[in-house]
Amino acid sequence: MFTTYSSLQILLLIAVAMILTAIAVMDIRTRRIPDMLNVALLLCGVAAIYVFPEVHPGARFIGLFAVSLPLLLFTFVVKDSFGMGDVKLMAAAGFLLGWRYAISAFLLGILLGGIYGAVLLISRRRSAREHFAFGPCLAVGIITALAAGETMTHYFPLP
Repeated sequence: MFTTYSSLQILLLIAVAMILTAIAVMDIRTRRIPDMLNVALLLCGVAAIYVFPEVHPGARFIGLFAVSLPLLLFTFVVKDSFGMGDVKLMAAAGFLLGWRYAISAFLLGILLGGIYGAVLLISRRRSAREHFAFGPCLAVGIITALAAGETMTHYFPLP
């Protein structure tokens, strides 16, 4: 039920949580995700190769593109749908998590973003044409996938 983590794993999890918190706060305040924070998350992914070796490097490489590439293409097709910071965030998260958990993280982020957007529309705080920060929704999905990825794959089944 509970997993035992090494000291290095705990330090990496704390670092990722701090980076994702900074990303969420910055995105809420400025609606921008600084590249520096996405690079920091990517570096955590590089460290995770050694600290969490159970995720195969190939799965991490595929994860780099599994969500970010479709998100980028969607951004080109539907103008102003997602920001480039969101695309870069999912690329870094994909490398950190591997493709299966990255997709689960993104699906949870979409679900949370949809709920949040609906609440904003119903409460008339935003119109249907206004944007909101999506990074915090993705950050919650990413940290949830990092902490409970295997459980998430039961709710978002992937091959």
